[in-house]
Amino acid sequence: MLKTKILDLLTRSNAFAPMRFLNRRAVPILMYHRFSRDEEFGKTSQKTFESHLTYLTRHYKIISLDELVEFILHEEAAPPRSAVITIDDGYRDYYEIAFPILKKFDVPATLYVVTGFVDGKSWIWTDKARYILGKTSKERCDITIGSRKIIATLADVESRLKAARSINSDLKKMPDGEMDLVLKDLASTMDVVVPDLPPVEFKALGWDEAREMQKANIGIGSHTATHPILTSVDGETLENELRLSKSKLEDKLQKQTTHFCYPNGNVLTRERDAAENAGYASAVTTELRLCENGDDPFLLPRIDAEPEMHRFVQATSGFDRLKKTRG
Repeated sequence: MLKTKILDLLTRSNAFAPMRFLNRRAVPILMYHRFSRDEEFGKTSQKTFESHLTYLTRHYKIISLDELVEFILHEEAAPPRSAVITIDDGYRDYYEIAFPILKKFDVPATLYVVTGFVDGKSWIWTDKARYILGKTSKERCDITIGSRKIIATLADVESRLKAARSINSDLKKMPDGEMDLVLKDLASTMDVVVPDLPPVEFKALGWDEAREMQKANIGIGSHTATHPILTSVDGETLENELRLSKSKLEDKLQKQTTHFCYPNGNVLTRERDAAENAGYASAVTTELRLCENGDDPFLLPRIDAEPEMHRFVQATSGFDRLKKTRG
């Protein structure tokens, strides 16, 4: 609590300005996922997103990912104090909440969509554990995944989402087939029936919305066809996930798709090379640092857009990296 108060005081007194100046040639690529009207655990509220954009437009020039990648490919530095906004997955709440705010501030962004999800054919698989633990009437979760036993009290929304996060963390290490079996077992144990398609709270935007956003300075990139952990799939599946999602986007949006996002940020040399061979110009990870001149365009780092303003300002300034270096 004391640490938070100190950081909040530092933020309000503009104490991170020297770090912004020192890192003015590096670019924070912001990473968002879910949005909400009001404050909800695990989502960026409308008010928070507006405060983020107010801060960014005051201290940075928000450029498109296309512009940043062009600078990288030509081995040129981006303009000082540049920033880029990215959003993963393609949930409908992005269209309903975040998109109007981006238009209000007149800034570009890139949305990475899972094409099977936008097609209305599949869930984002990590949402199934969230759905099961959110719907169950049971007050305790007790499940074994691999060699690890997860026991959690399901008291409120936050505790249920944290338990789902812990389960998903272990599921990400499994092949798809085993993952599906664990989720079916979890649903059975918790007495929850999972529908074939995601309900409203986990719904994707549609292709009409994607086309509307594309006309309004929002780039649309690929986040695979079905959102598997690419380091856990075979070579044929990897290639299909990259190429089929790209061709689907190009067919639906009538524009070349050049940007890719690795699900969960999981990438090794095989996945990095596959993204390049599939015809993309860039790919983003979840490596938490500022993007610097000379970075590999297929291993671009990002900054997690944490809702608390003191954390947001600290992370975008590059101060987190200084702390790690000293540590």
